[in-house]
Amino acid sequence: MALVLNGILEESREYYRKLKRESVGRLLINPRGSLYQKDEGGSSFVYLRRIENGAKRHIYIGRDDSEHAAITVHGVALHNKAVSALREAKAAMKELGMPSQEIKTEDYFPIVQELFQTLADAGLWDEGVTLVGSWCFKVYQNYCGVEFFPERTLDVDFAIRLPYRGKKVNLGDMLKSLGLEEVINHADGTVFYRSGELSVEFLKDRVGDGRERGGVYEADVGIAPVAVPYMRILLSNPMEIKARDLGRVVAPSMAAFFLHKLLVASERRKEDKRLKDYRQVEAVAKAILTDPAMVEDVKRIADGLHKKWVKKLVASASKAGVNLDVALAVLRRAEIIDAV
Repeated sequence: MALVLNGILEESREYYRKLKRESVGRLLINPRGSLYQKDEGGSSFVYLRRIENGAKRHIYIGRDDSEHAAITVHGVALHNKAVSALREAKAAMKELGMPSQEIKTEDYFPIVQELFQTLADAGLWDEGVTLVGSWCFKVYQNYCGVEFFPERTLDVDFAIRLPYRGKKVNLGDMLKSLGLEEVINHADGTVFYRSGELSVEFLKDRVGDGRERGGVYEADVGIAPVAVPYMRILLSNPMEIKARDLGRVVAPSMAAFFLHKLLVASERRKEDKRLKDYRQVEAVAKAILTDPAMVEDVKRIADGLHKKWVKKLVASASKAGVNLDVALAVLRRAEIIDAV
């Protein structure tokens, strides 16, 4: 009988572990905050209100009959449902006598939180490691007022400044100690790390004639990062974010992210990736326009770029067939278009 009861209890514990993981995942994927509407000129517009850094922030969503407003309304409902489910899971886990640390720890993916904490403990955020890519954008959405739209990814990308100046560390061994498997791309010698659906990759700035892809083992950090163009823009303009449940995160400034995405999007071969980049460009541009300091940061960074890159920025934002009105507005206000 005792074995049967223990089996039932363990099944219950696993059920609530799964419910908690799924609920916390939905908190990341869906927008937090409360919705309200304002009537202007005979039309109704939807806004998202939430607290960021102790202050209220109001984010414009769109007309109440727009597709984007409908998606956001649905996302907020899912977020609120996940909050209730998370509370239910925690209460049940407490009743089942599960460890308090397991109940309190709210991680979007257990290994991601552990990964971020490992980087922090090794001092790598201070030595030029920067979160980039789609997880970086998701952090902007959740903590920096960037508008929400659904975009789920399990790929975590980090950029690393080279040559590395910090204390020698073996990142590859660190990742493998977390349970990630090292995967070698024999076509170009690059390496990434995988655990189930989750993939972790390290990037570096591409220099020289632009043909270098990567595959060069960096002994000081124990990895072979992928060489990516324009990465120096992100690495040279970091900002620190204290992200709920993820801890301390170093990401590029939104101005740097905006300019980098414009440059990268113009060179994408795959249409779906190009459109994804431009969608992120517009979302970040809307946040930049609300803050004169960020507009000034766009100007500062662009002033330090090669003239060919600046021309490419403007050409990318003016691309036919893509609605980049807000991005163009940022470039005008930053006096970049006039300078070309």
